[in-house]
Amino acid sequence: MMSISIAIVDDKPINRQTVKDKLIDQIGILIVFEAKNGLDFLEKLKLASIKPDVVLMDLEMPEMNGIEAISIATAAYPSIKFIVLTVFEENDKIFEAIKAGASGYLLKEDSAIHIVDAINSVYEHNGIPMSPSIARKTLELLKNIPVKPITENKELTNTNSAGLSEREIEILKEMVSGKNYKAIGEKLFISPLTVRKHASHIYEKLHVNNRTQAINIAQKQKWI
Repeated sequence: MMSISIAIVDDKPINRQTVKDKLIDQIGILIVFEAKNGLDFLEKLKLASIKPDVVLMDLEMPEMNGIEAISIATAAYPSIKFIVLTVFEENDKIFEAIKAGASGYLLKEDSAIHIVDAINSVYEHNGIPMSPSIARKTLELLKNIPVKPITENKELTNTNSAGLSEREIEILKEMVSGKNYKAIGEKLFISPLTVRKHASHIYEKLHVNNRTQAINIAQKQKWI
C-alpha cells in the first residue's frame, strides 16, 4: 500500500505535535516534514527529496501566512493538495483560502478520523472536505453573493432545461451539504469515481469550473 506523504505547517510547536499525534499511527500516512511558517514551508518544500502529496496548513503565521504560501506553492507544485487546518472560521479567511487553492478547510479540533478522511478525500478523489460548521458558513456566504445569470436564454430557468439529470440533481444537493465524493457515493450507493464523473458533467452543463460556482448557481436558481 502506497503511503500519502504529508507536511504540517504551523507556527506553534505544540499544534504541530498535536497534529502529528493524530496522524502518527494512521496506516498509509507518512509525515515527510513540518514547517513553522509559510516561508519555512516553501524553503523546505524546495529541498525535500519526497514532496508532500497533501499539506495541512495553518493560516495565521509570522513571516508568511498560510494563504500566501498556498498561493505560491500551488503555482509551482500544482499536484500538491492543501487542507487548511485552523481555529478560525472567519468569512474572509474561508474564501481567501479557497481562492488561493486550498482543497479543504478543517478545524484543529476535528478528530483524527475526520482529518485522515479529508486527506484521503483530496488525494484519492479530488474532494473538497470541510468541517460541518465551515460548510454551513460557506453556504450562508454563497447565498449573499450576487451572481450573474448563466445565460439570458429563458430555457435555463429550470433544472430540466439546464439539462441536469435526476441523479445529477441528487449529487448537487449533497454537494451543497458539504459532503465529499466518498460520502456522496456512500449515501447514493455509487462509487466516488462515478460521483466525480457526475460532478464533471454538472460543471460542464452549468458552464462553471468548480463546486462553489455550481452551488452558487443552484442556490440562486432555487433548484435545491
